[in-house]
Amino acid sequence: MDDRKEYWWVHHEAAVQPAEVDFVGGIPVGFRFIGRAGTIAASSAELLERLPAPPRPVLKPQAPQPAPAEPRRRGSWLWFIGILLLILVAQCSGDLFDLIK
Repeated sequence: MDDRKEYWWVHHEAAVQPAEVDFVGGIPVGFRFIGRAGTIAASSAELLERLPAPPRPVLKPQAPQPAPAEPRRRGSWLWFIGILLLILVAQCSGDLFDLIK
């Protein structure tokens, strides 16, 4: 069955008010006046004119993106060896300089 909700101007008890109308199979079943609680049976009111559809958002909501993977640390060993080499050169530079002389 086709169950849907639409917004209409409804004539009820000598007043015209906007209402949310529940349809089942194309037949109005109940009304809920905007700003009021509770529903009213469809036989106690008259549909006058359909209200325009509410505006749609311009930007479509996007699906949540998966969490980015943890970045790889390629070369972390290379940095470690490079720093050890620099420390070794700094420690032995005096002896190396003497040997080269």
